[in-house]
Amino acid sequence: MINAMPLGYRIVGPCSRERRLVDYDRAFAAYADCDDLAQIDREGFLSPFQYGDAIRSRVVRPDGTLDVRGFTGPHWSRYLWADIDDDGNIDRATASARRLVAWVLERYQVDESELLVFFSGSKGFHVGIPTSLFAAASSDVFGRVARQVAEDIATKADVRLDTAIYNIVQPLRAPNSRHGKTGRHKRFLTVDELIQVRPAAIVERSAEPLAFDLPETPAADERAVADWQSACEQTNRKTEAVRCCDNDRTELNLATLEFIRDGADEGDRHRLLYSAAANLAEFGCPPRLAHALLTESALDSGLPPADVRRAIDNGLSKGVTE
Repeated sequence: MINAMPLGYRIVGPCSRERRLVDYDRAFAAYADCDDLAQIDREGFLSPFQYGDAIRSRVVRPDGTLDVRGFTGPHWSRYLWADIDDDGNIDRATASARRLVAWVLERYQVDESELLVFFSGSKGFHVGIPTSLFAAASSDVFGRVARQVAEDIATKADVRLDTAIYNIVQPLRAPNSRHGKTGRHKRFLTVDELIQVRPAAIVERSAEPLAFDLPETPAADERAVADWQSACEQTNRKTEAVRCCDNDRTELNLATLEFIRDGADEGDRHRLLYSAAANLAEFGCPPRLAHALLTESALDSGLPPADVRRAIDNGLSKGVTE
């Protein structure tokens, strides 16, 4: 079957370095195989999603360097990723990853060998659930739906996720690449290792990379398909809420609507994000909805996830008190 979303980007070095267009599946396979071309002794990142030809419009240099800021085109992923770190507590993060994997294995018709589980090389885990289970097709809102599904799973498994990875262009650390601060590798784990091995030993094992075979692709699962459809409906309701706001500019500031749609340029990002959150709070916007409306554009603008959460919370507090 031809993959309509074959492209992605790769970063060699810190995630602030340039993003270059690649064949995503080939790049991912090279990292899995510890191929010399992957340069796994360096930091390395891949795009969180795969893209079609639309991403080529973001090439800005002949070497394939991309400017992906604000990209909103069709995207897709072979895996629904869950990023778990529990504030850097490796014992809690391990327990959370175990609960999430156990919940997935119990709910869906998927073999444990078809999941991808990694220790991140720093303080948490990345769990990949095959999107073939969900019969998930590419779309402009694939990332938003993926986030909704992941949040639903996390709630039921009592796990807290870092949701920054569902931004369309947020880099995701590549398998087997070396972490810039710890010097450890993002290491593959079997589900049995995740369950049986002590957290401290998992960390020790990440001193070395480990080549792994890419899993088989499972067939669609009835429950998973229903969960994806439910998430699509929730995402559509949120989109409609934004559209309603956009049609009534006498209630929300124009700057707030523009930030939701387009984000902001460096130098003015914190102020505009804070102001947008305060403006939403003035009209009784629930915190969860405010984060849902603002986070993606803020991350697209290049703000770190911690700064985004803090600016929104501070803005909401100001808006409520005024």
